[in-house]
Amino acid sequence: MTGRMLVVGLDGMPLDLLRELAGDGIMPAARRLLAEGRGVELRAPVPEVSSTSWASFLTGANPARHGVYGFVDLVPGGYQTYFPNVTHLRAPPLWERAAGRRTLCLNVPGTYPAPETGGVVVSGFVAPSFERAVRPARLLEPLRRRGYQLDVEVGDVAADPRAFVGRVSAALAARALSFEYLLDTEPWDLAIAVITETDRLQHFLWRHVTDETSPLHEAVLGVYAQVDACLARLVERCDGDDGIAMVSDHGFGPADCQFHVNAWLRQEGYLAPREDTPSLAEVDERTSVFALDPARLYLNRPGRFPRGRAGLGDSFAEELVARLTSLRWEGRPVVERVHRREEVYRGPLLDRAPDLVVMPAPGVQLRGAFNADAVVRPDVFTGTHTRGNAVFYLRGAIADTALPDPMDMEDVAPVLLDRLGVPAAVPVGGRG
Repeated sequence: MTGRMLVVGLDGMPLDLLRELAGDGIMPAARRLLAEGRGVELRAPVPEVSSTSWASFLTGANPARHGVYGFVDLVPGGYQTYFPNVTHLRAPPLWERAAGRRTLCLNVPGTYPAPETGGVVVSGFVAPSFERAVRPARLLEPLRRRGYQLDVEVGDVAADPRAFVGRVSAALAARALSFEYLLDTEPWDLAIAVITETDRLQHFLWRHVTDETSPLHEAVLGVYAQVDACLARLVERCDGDDGIAMVSDHGFGPADCQFHVNAWLRQEGYLAPREDTPSLAEVDERTSVFALDPARLYLNRPGRFPRGRAGLGDSFAEELVARLTSLRWEGRPVVERVHRREEVYRGPLLDRAPDLVVMPAPGVQLRGAFNADAVVRPDVFTGTHTRGNAVFYLRGAIADTALPDPMDMEDVAPVLLDRLGVPAAVPVGGRG
């Protein structure tokens, strides 16, 4: 099937919540779409962070092929880190694979600095420079006139959560105006427009999303109604033959506690004391294992690291898995499971993968800060990512036959390319 394709990204939107808000009439445009197509559960890659998930969305590949394992990755051969961006993708993104189709890629995380695609790119977070986040540069001034913000100004949410809701609403309003302008004035075959305000709201105010007795509940629901109005206006810009999809990069749930993995590793003697290793660069042979955010564990083995520690074989990894899965906080499990890298990653960059990836139990947010001084401590975040319960939706008859349920993020790009009439290098479920 050929024709244009609109993809609306709802960052962090859980499928259950989308269906609930649609059913309750808060998101009527979403309700109409769900009645016209098929929505299935989408599973994020491991770990369930936006940088990794959107990279898989763009490429149809897992991290061992596209090369993005998290918001921070290790420079091979040592302890130095870097922040991955679009230049680090090692698999072709959608705008390359949809050659000959003009693409609008708007606010997709991990697309900074905006590359030359022959279409339009407005980079999503992390994007430190507005000038380098927009291509072609002639669009900078129209976006500024519409008050476009690369991200929501968080501010002091704890002190004034209602003001934060106002900032979210203002950023979303400007983003919606800008999306409409670009879809109206720029030719496109594939348009991807990501709304990140859902993620920001849920991280800081998840309790107010779900608690009907909260004094902020109605204000928070108002943001979802605003998201729905944006969705409706984007859909209005489509013709009857155009494909429409919705996607979220991960699900969401409550964060009842923040568990700091490196603090626990220090406490248990696996990571040298903080006064001796104030940064990752100071790690030496006394350290057996360290974590990168949120809970990617790297065994400090000789050969991979310059100051590796001998004797860190399979039995040590098994010891870590057993100890982590037995952890309890206030009688509740902290860890749901621990993946070995071969279980979740496939591809030529497997040697860059973490050795183990820890998956949190429900209600737990795992954190990889290197200098945390407590294993469990409060945080301003009240919501956290989940790997499951993300959204993929496709309008039209093709959705009835083409969508597995549940579906993996790697499958999204092949589905979109098929809808555009572009042969995908790897079919749905192919896991190439």
